[in-house]
This record gives sequence, C-alpha cells and structure tokens, in this order.
Amino acid sequence: QRYAQRSGERSPPELGPITYQPPADDYPLTLLSPASSKTINSIFGELDKRPASFLMHPSDAAKRGLRAGDTVRVFNDLGEVHVRLALTEDLRVGVATLPKGLWRASTLNGATATALTPDHLSDIGEGACFNDARVEVARLT
Repeated sequence: QRYAQRSGERSPPELGPITYQPPADDYPLTLLSPASSKTINSIFGELDKRPASFLMHPSDAAKRGLRAGDTVRVFNDLGEVHVRLALTEDLRVGVATLPKGLWRASTLNGATATALTPDHLSDIGEGACFNDARVEVARLT
C-alpha cells in the first residue's frame, strides 16, 4: 500500500506524520481572502475605490443581530478590521470573506485581512496559512 494510514487520514509517507491542529473555537467564522477582478493584489487597489465589504451568510449575521449595511468590527486575537457588512447566500454558513489586495483606504480603520491572518506556516511545504484565519464579527458601536 503506497499511502500509510495516519490519524484517520491518508498521506504519502514522504510527508511524515500529519501534524495539523485545527484552530481553537474562540472565533467561529473561517475568513477567506479571495482575489476579485479588481483586487488580484494590492497593485490594482487604485482600480476599486469603493469601500470594502465583509461578506457573510445571512444566517450567521442573524445569529449576531447584524444586517446588511451595518458597520462591523471583524476581529480575533491578532487584530481587527472595520468595514460595512454585506450578506450573501453564496457562502457556506460559518465562512466569511474580505477581499485580498485591499489598500488601507478600503476599510474604515486602515486595517485589512492581513491583520487577522496568523503567521504560522503550514505543516506541508511551510506555506502561509491564510485560510486558517478564524474571526468573529460584531456591530461597531
């Protein structure tokens, strides 16, 4: 058998044991920072002068008493971003997005998704763990 069974997962023996540990549940939303047609990276930030929006599923917003258009604080132990909230059923429950490549002027407090992203490296390839960012969101008062 080419792949060894480890922790209920199958992986090539060259990779060694699986060491991934899921993030703590203190922050229930998984933050993704996808590119958009105007924010492939920060070089193109000048092409999208609109303020950024934090997107989340309507049921996640309802659990927090939030509505589309609210000014929200997206936060974790690393930092916080102040933005307007937009809702979409295109996201899974528990997943939220804030575009990558934003300029500081794109948010209300000058912080971007990078402020919420952990700096640890992946166990395979030692890559950035951008999608390990977990956050919570609340209305900004």
